[in-house]
Amino acid sequence: MATRRTFLKNITLVSGVMATSAVQAENKSSKNKKMKTGIQLWTLKDAIHSDLTGTLTALSKIGYTSIEPYGFDGSFYTYPAKEFRTICNDLGMDITSTHSGITIANATEYADKAAEAGLEFLILPSFNGRPERTIDDFKNVAHEMNLIGEITKKAGITFGYHNHNFEFQLLEGKLPYDTLLAETDPALVTFQMDVFWVVKGGQDPLAYFDKHPGRFHTWHLKDMGNDGESCIIGNGRIKFKELLKQSKKAGLKRIFVEQEQYSEGSPLYCTEQSYKYIQKHLV
Repeated sequence: MATRRTFLKNITLVSGVMATSAVQAENKSSKNKKMKTGIQLWTLKDAIHSDLTGTLTALSKIGYTSIEPYGFDGSFYTYPAKEFRTICNDLGMDITSTHSGITIANATEYADKAAEAGLEFLILPSFNGRPERTIDDFKNVAHEMNLIGEITKKAGITFGYHNHNFEFQLLEGKLPYDTLLAETDPALVTFQMDVFWVVKGGQDPLAYFDKHPGRFHTWHLKDMGNDGESCIIGNGRIKFKELLKQSKKAGLKRIFVEQEQYSEGSPLYCTEQSYKYIQKHLV
């Protein structure tokens, strides 16, 4: 005869089994969930301008699920932003980030167009002619970044800055990159870390993750060969696996492959090899 005690015991056992199954399912889902692998289209800039749709199709066939265009001015390569997004979506690729010559003057227009296209990030890819001779120049640009960030935030877009290595050349005894980080509001400005240029500048990306956690939402994965030039990811000396272990601390949301020199083959061949390495070893 079933007793209340037996009934409660059975309920506890069933609940335990269900809870265990749920945890196992969650863990399995987590393991199977890979970060999307994107590519900065500057990597294929010549092909982009000669055969845009063919190049996008080739990237999709390789397996890329995200792209980061450049030169956004409210449109992409003469295509209205929403139309270009549809082209990419039809190929199984999304657009969450783009490089753009954004300024205070055009920030409202660009942010509104980016929001219409479903983007999340507008990235300033360099100083684009802004003065960079003194630390005060960098403070002034940081102030401008905060103002742009306020404008884009109203449209639901995060503004970011992409580094090269000039920000790691000492000025007045200081690293300009440190000034940019210190003088910008984390709620308004994120930093797109180009790992190659940080290393080229003699700095350690991990040290920046430790000192400025959560500020690096997007990364450019660009490897460095023995000649100091960019190469296929996995063929160089940057330890991406170690960096990605700290992705949560850095605040990473998206990764984008980029390459600028191609001693190992054509740009498309290099992008395919980088993709294969990332899928096998990194994500």
